[in-house]
Amino acid sequence: MGLAVPLYVVAMDLVLLLAVGYALAFMARRMNRYDPELNMMVKYSVIFLSIAFVGRLTDLIDDFCCTSDFYYFQWVTYFVSIIGVIYSVVYYVRLMENRYLPAPPKAGQKSALGAHVVFSKNRLLDVIELLKSANFPVLAVTRSPGMYEGFDNVSTVWVTQVSGGVNPTALHVLHDVILRFVRDNPGSAVLIDCVEYLLLYNDFRTVFKFLTNLKDHVVLQHGSGLVIFVDDSVLSEQEKALLLKEFEPL
Repeated sequence: MGLAVPLYVVAMDLVLLLAVGYALAFMARRMNRYDPELNMMVKYSVIFLSIAFVGRLTDLIDDFCCTSDFYYFQWVTYFVSIIGVIYSVVYYVRLMENRYLPAPPKAGQKSALGAHVVFSKNRLLDVIELLKSANFPVLAVTRSPGMYEGFDNVSTVWVTQVSGGVNPTALHVLHDVILRFVRDNPGSAVLIDCVEYLLLYNDFRTVFKFLTNLKDHVVLQHGSGLVIFVDDSVLSEQEKALLLKEFEPL
């Protein structure tokens, strides 16, 4: 039986089928790896790419036989998959904008807690005592989660290289965890008591950009508070001055 269409059309259909199949396998391997919002985008992509793959497969079959049998089915799969992929891309872009592009604060909007820096670890216990009577949720990003045990309003994120915590080089993961917390808990506060540890694995410029980006999101966009603790003996005068431009001393 001869081909129903020219060979170059078969070649193009095969390449498209393989391309869609690769994209489908790529997204399928990432199912349930991320937070719920990003996982939803991955699930949408897998569904619509699966529809596209079936459509491309029937198109390739059409090259050999049954040219008219699949016409309406292919039209529906193309329409649904294209709309679905467009939706998935828009969903992803909006998700990234919400996470990494802080919305400008409304006129007169100001965080009740603000952004503060504490240049002495010795004051950490005093602040913890104050948090004990606080009536708002707190997220502590820390090397010592046990220090916060007993506080019903305090959740912790353990920064460590061992399993069960967040690696100190994975600042983007810390960023996402913190943003999810303040989105879910309006008027909350975030404490970071391990800046020195972050500086062991990242240069100051990287950590400073991480902290200022957090400030924009946590304080200006969500109206929560951000307090960072760092021993000033590990900082140069220039680095300390940069922190003081962004954070009020506490």
